[in-house]
Amino acid sequence: MPTKKPILRGDIMAKAEIPRDVMTFWVRGGVLRPIEAPKTGTGFKLRFEWYEANIAAIMNQLRILGVSIKGMLSVCKVYRDAIAFFDGRGATRDEVHAMWTLDMIERNVIARRVKRWGYRDIVEAPGFDPETNPRIAAEAADNISMEDELWAEIVPWTAEIHGAQKVTVRVMELWEGMPREEFRRHLDPYVNITEQAEVSYAPDGVASPEELTFFWRVGETDDYRFRWGPDAGKLARADGAKSMIAIDVSAVLRSVWHTPEGGASA
Repeated sequence: MPTKKPILRGDIMAKAEIPRDVMTFWVRGGVLRPIEAPKTGTGFKLRFEWYEANIAAIMNQLRILGVSIKGMLSVCKVYRDAIAFFDGRGATRDEVHAMWTLDMIERNVIARRVKRWGYRDIVEAPGFDPETNPRIAAEAADNISMEDELWAEIVPWTAEIHGAQKVTVRVMELWEGMPREEFRRHLDPYVNITEQAEVSYAPDGVASPEELTFFWRVGETDDYRFRWGPDAGKLARADGAKSMIAIDVSAVLRSVWHTPEGGASA
């Protein structure tokens, strides 16, 4: 069952389906990070944040496909940087989703206003006939302020129907001080690695390319990058990659949180 409580090493081994020697190697190599360093005495058990099980499961898929530990570490860094970015601001996963909504609204409103300014240039050009181009004329005449336009789009997302991911006063306050470029850079990795799919969620068939996460090697280095969705190919080519690893991360993580616990916890 999904949990946000710390979990033991044996539970990670069971959930991520990794053997003991791999688990030991990963802990020593920094792929997985325990909450506290080992102590002397008998009975000590390493504890990990719950999302380390997600990291372990994804790294196990990369291990099976031949990615080196250096490559894994480069992927882990992206995930952990994303977690640190949002945790450092006190944002929950639901609040991050709500800010994602605000980001889409903000970008759409800006795009619409840029388009409207372009229409005004058309309307002011000699020979423009508003009767044959009523839509352009109406758009150009719309003088709504950006603040009012944004708020009109945001209000529906404050409704209770959106549950824990609705836009609240706290979400608005978080968003006000949020550096936009950093938010967008960390968003996908964060949402990706903090997923805990519901039991009832069981998609049919194989995931489409838009639902897969693609991993690729950057040039001749041991660094890997990854991207969720159809834009991965373009970014991979820019990095000089000729091939990519595709993983259905949602399916992997769904397996993690619906696998019974109880592995060896030593």
